Amino acid sequence: MMTTQPAAKTVEHEPGTIPVDVRQPLKPTRALSITHTKHGQIIIQDLTSSLPTLFAPTTGLAIEAATKLIDATPAPPVLYTLKKENLLGTHLTATDKEGKEVAEWKNPILSFHASKVSIKFLGEEQKTVDVNPIGHDKISESFTFNNKNYIWESEFAHHQHKHLYVVVEPTTATAVAPAESSTSTPPTPSAPIHKVALEIARYTQKHVHGHGHAGGKEGLLVLNAGEIEEVVGVLTLCAMLEQLHKEERFERAYDNVVGIVA
Repeated sequence: MMTTQPAAKTVEHEPGTIPVDVRQPLKPTRALSITHTKHGQIIIQDLTSSLPTLFAPTTGLAIEAATKLIDATPAPPVLYTLKKENLLGTHLTATDKEGKEVAEWKNPILSFHASKVSIKFLGEEQKTVDVNPIGHDKISESFTFNNKNYIWESEFAHHQHKHLYVVVEPTTATAVAPAESSTSTPPTPSAPIHKVALEIARYTQKHVHGHGHAGGKEGLLVLNAGEIEEVVGVLTLCAMLEQLHKEERFERAYDNVVGIVA
């Protein structure tokens, strides 16, 4: 018997769109903060012990509560530290709480793949993940890990909010109702659904308009560690945030030059 997918927004994933299965809402098991230090490093702190106060299905993420926890004494433990290995920030390394290097990423800005970030995880299997932008606005990105496809997507009207989805095959034949589309035309009503997207992580940034030296790169992340490895989720998010911040800097610099020339 065919079941009907509840009305939901769609996620862009070339070619076409994939509906979000709202019947399986986000159930995070981890809460992490992303903070930039005065020394140019990015630290990932563990806020999981306060997860019930930082996320609720009805109200979402509580960034103000997370900020108070970060500023408290003692500070939350640091799980990962990201360090820039060059001035441009195109080569970063990530170490865990014991100082062991767990990953590195490279973003060659002077290549044909300047928008792609390659993250190499330095575990036993030495896996590499390529984070690629979807479309021209670079506010949605996709990557593949352990033969699964994932999508980081910004909300259409509120780019400070981002969601991570895993693309899966539905367990039963599914049809979708008309949905609010984020970036493209919704699927045809009652059309068979061959893939669905499940939300497995959510992020909101601290500075809505990207003010300060860290821009919009600081914030609160919650994720379901049963659906994706913690380090993979947080580093792919950081790669996306770094790319967005870099694009904004280049656009401001270009606008300033054009203004001077004019």
